[in-house]
Amino acid sequence: MEFDEIFDILVILSRYLVAALAVLVLGSCVVSLVSRQFGKRVGSYLYDPGSKKRLPLTRWENSVGRSKTCDVVLSAPDVSRFHAVISKRRSGWVVADTHSSTGVFVNGDTVTKPTPIAHGDTVSFGSVGFTFVDADEDDKEQEEREKRRAFSRSAAKRAAAMKPEASFYPALIDEAGDKAYVITCDDCVFGRDADCDARLRYPAVSAQHARVTAQGDAWFIEDLGSEGGTTVNARSIGKGRRRLRDGDVVGLGGVILVFNEHYKVKNKSSAEGR
Repeated sequence: MEFDEIFDILVILSRYLVAALAVLVLGSCVVSLVSRQFGKRVGSYLYDPGSKKRLPLTRWENSVGRSKTCDVVLSAPDVSRFHAVISKRRSGWVVADTHSSTGVFVNGDTVTKPTPIAHGDTVSFGSVGFTFVDADEDDKEQEEREKRRAFSRSAAKRAAAMKPEASFYPALIDEAGDKAYVITCDDCVFGRDADCDARLRYPAVSAQHARVTAQGDAWFIEDLGSEGGTTVNARSIGKGRRRLRDGDVVGLGGVILVFNEHYKVKNKSSAEGR
């Protein structure tokens, strides 16, 4: 076989090979486009404080509704078959109402157009509410909590020296004033007013500043329309509520407190700041 013939055969084979590769690449793109998944890592999720379930958002666009074909299936009767879409964009996450009968709400505000949602926001579909969790922000918070746990542990060690009849309660600890505002009820109001369950005598704290409530084994904080606002790990909680975890840093109008989930006290009446 002469060189020219071999060359012609190679040219023909290369054409078929290029065409085959193009088909494979196109097929891969189509599959990726149809699935629109992030991959193995879940980007974010919806957290149900009541059942403690996590509903993962594994796609760039996640349909939410009662239909079993939705990416996030909600069985509540007031949820429409195709209720909403939660999408990941360059600027962040957004939620849009897809003509539902009962509406979509972010921190209590009605969604009338694609609306940005941030880590910790309350997103409701009809009467069904969730806390939106961004995995990246959750990782950052975890790192921050680890940094703050040192103080929480040292406070626990100091409390461990108390008498054996001491009990454990969650508490917000004032680093600057070395006080522990122990949470001894399931619905505890923090503020400057004397009628509050935990009284903080600081000018920057509103009369009734924030409420800490228990739900199962979890603790949540919400702002009560204070002037200075409420933050958790330097992020405003706005009109929604945020779950508190051991070591979280809580700001009440600029007053910095650390949440200790297992603070040891002699008895309820011994709590400082009450």
